[in-house]
Amino acid sequence: MINVSLVAPYEECKQLAEAVAAECREMNVLLQVVSAIGVKVIETMHFDCDAIIARGVTASALQTVYPHIPVINLPVTGYDVINAVMYCRRQFHAQRIAVMGSDSMIYGVQNISGALGVDIQCYRVMEEEDAEQCVKVAAQSGVDAIISGAMTVEIAKRHGLKAILIESGKEAILQAIGEAMRTARVAKHNQEIAERVKAIMDHAYEGVLAIDEKGVITVFNKTAEAITKVSTSKAIGRHIRSVLPNTGLLRVLETGEAELGDLETISASLVVKNRVPVKVKDKVVGAVATFQYASKLQELEGRIREKIHYTGLKAKYSFNDIIGTSTALTDTIEMTRKFSKVDSNILVIGETGTGKELFAQSCHNNSLRRKGPFMAVNCAALPENLLESELFGYVPGAFTGAAKSGKPGLFELAHQGTIFLDEVSEIPLKLQGRLLRVLQEREIMRLGDDRIIPVDVRVISATNKDLKQLIMENAFRRDLLYRLDVLHINVPPLRARQGDILLLIEHFLSIYSSRFHKNIVHLSVEAERLLTRYKWPGNVRELCNVCERLVVLSDKKIITEPDILRSLSFEQIECASERNTESGPGVLSIDAIQEALQRAGGNKAQAARLLGVSRTTLWRKLSEL
Repeated sequence: MINVSLVAPYEECKQLAEAVAAECREMNVLLQVVSAIGVKVIETMHFDCDAIIARGVTASALQTVYPHIPVINLPVTGYDVINAVMYCRRQFHAQRIAVMGSDSMIYGVQNISGALGVDIQCYRVMEEEDAEQCVKVAAQSGVDAIISGAMTVEIAKRHGLKAILIESGKEAILQAIGEAMRTARVAKHNQEIAERVKAIMDHAYEGVLAIDEKGVITVFNKTAEAITKVSTSKAIGRHIRSVLPNTGLLRVLETGEAELGDLETISASLVVKNRVPVKVKDKVVGAVATFQYASKLQELEGRIREKIHYTGLKAKYSFNDIIGTSTALTDTIEMTRKFSKVDSNILVIGETGTGKELFAQSCHNNSLRRKGPFMAVNCAALPENLLESELFGYVPGAFTGAAKSGKPGLFELAHQGTIFLDEVSEIPLKLQGRLLRVLQEREIMRLGDDRIIPVDVRVISATNKDLKQLIMENAFRRDLLYRLDVLHINVPPLRARQGDILLLIEHFLSIYSSRFHKNIVHLSVEAERLLTRYKWPGNVRELCNVCERLVVLSDKKIITEPDILRSLSFEQIECASERNTESGPGVLSIDAIQEALQRAGGNKAQAARLLGVSRTTLWRKLSEL
């Protein structure tokens, strides 16, 4: 439904328009008729509609007061003017007549003066002040009567002059309503387009700035406002030179040539800028600049690389996932937290199963690179040729069997993130040279390509071998070790954090009990004693596997000593027990003793049984500590 307001300048027009309004409902238009005479009255009124129909000076005033609403002129035809002139002759016997009004009212009137046998003078009236002045001039010139709209007629009568109102007929009202409907539909459509464009502009990642052919800013979106620190209200309508003089848009306006991919610092931030001319029929009528934070583009590039080309690992663990309260473990965690805040390369050393990747992922997730990718590769799991293509990528046709589209390497995909090289000691010497170059130059080259690709990657590597010994055996490059081993983390083996064993067992038993729908409550004292005496050569990974095995095999709420004997080598347990008993001072750690005493409620005899030593050995150890 189109909502149209018609401003009637006289009572007869209002009555006629109200009669027409009843017919308009079938035309899907709602016509509201209001009475108003004079510009000052219009300024006090409020209109909320799709279009306004008005006549003469009133229409001109409405266009000024309501620039966002289409204003349609209620037409005055030549037939309406002739009727008014003939009535004026009959009523007042007038021979000199002044016709006053807007351009549409006086257009062509003088051409009919000869045919009608009267002297007609035309006066253009666009504002109320014009009407006052024109009436005075007409009176001084000796006119017999005035023909005009409602406002001018009232002014003429106040000055004692004879005046006739030019009336608009039904056909004129219907014609104006049809024009209002067409104009309102076009205006609505244009407004929808404008709002759609505005929404796109305001939510675009790029800042957008446009100028016209005179250099005046016409577009300045919210992203441009955020990047330049200039408010939209202070930019729109002003010359670009007075707002942002170094955009280069005036140069593009002059040359008509696009300038793409420029880097520039704006408000202390590095941005990427594109500048293009706006041409209409090969004539430059403006220019547009788009700009975006370089850091955002780099972040987006990394996400796209990962999304399109790789379904690799995400760093899902944090320091909160590392279980244990022993001093050896907490000290290592605290050191790794400090290391995570810088970008230096890290070498993680630890036995198999100690959780080296857990520390690597935690370090990444606690770093400034946590929003970037985390790529992991086991260097011992792939043959040399596959490891090289996995790390550095390749172009189409680089080797037999290469994907037609090529493939980016892990270093490329890990841009602005972290790459984790597990078992780095297993990298062949040939690849060690390529890896060294990446660490030195921060750039890679795909297999079969001659294009250099810069990368911003932090390297965390891990090994369970003595790299210095491998250097002595010419199996590892010394210069590569120096690049990898900037920061150093030693992950303690489980036997060095004996007090954490029962905490880890409780954690894994809970996980597997839930997974396998078992109701295992805890371990018996004897079972705990056996597990704490075991030396755990496979460290946490082995302990995890043993807990899974215990839950699968157990049908009881409590895991007992026989259950442990079925899952572990008892000879290894006895061997560990003998070392604890025979080695004397220094074997038992303070953490293990404190844990045992806490679990035994302070009972030293029971604590000794938990530790697998005699009560005398425990007393001696306590006195030494």
